[in-house]
Amino acid sequence: MTATVAAMLALGPLSPVPLWPNGNPDGWHNQEPEKDYVENGIRMIREIDKPTLTPYLVPGGEKRPGVVVCPGGGYYILAYDYEGLEIAEYLNKQGINAFVLKYRLPRGQDLVKYRPALQDAQRAVSMVRARADEWGVDPKKVGIMGFSAGGHLSAATSTAPKRTYAAVDAADKASCKPDFTVLVYPAYLTGPGD
Repeated sequence: MTATVAAMLALGPLSPVPLWPNGNPDGWHNQEPEKDYVENGIRMIREIDKPTLTPYLVPGGEKRPGVVVCPGGGYYILAYDYEGLEIAEYLNKQGINAFVLKYRLPRGQDLVKYRPALQDAQRAVSMVRARADEWGVDPKKVGIMGFSAGGHLSAATSTAPKRTYAAVDAADKASCKPDFTVLVYPAYLTGPGD
């Protein structure tokens, strides 16, 4: 408990929190090792097998809105700093707790190409709600925000009729539906099956 309070008093990120305590749902695994690199000055991550949620908490301890941030990258890479960490820092300055989602990217053989990412986003929203007291979040003000492909993922998370994976622990008792959604230059919203 003391470590949690100390972390909340310091503006900035906590350590990334794994989304899935017992491995990815449906046995989904990426066969390639994760790649984290810089290209044209932008940090990119791809081949993600172990998705995480990185909390950026505003100091003070009062209940605030929480936003799950979904970086874009065409479901091929994540522009993790540019559309993730930098956005979280900006939201913190506005008094909003942010949670950067490092989500799994699709494989060619997936029937719904963004299904693993959708599972990760739904789980992230549920985790923020389930840990609202610990993270200083108003559980009735949990939203999702995404850029480009992350915007598509945010829209899919907001409109999915039900959870797309079997519950894995108590966090999944909390709703996976965001209370609000912010789409920033969303991609893939008009194609068949989207």
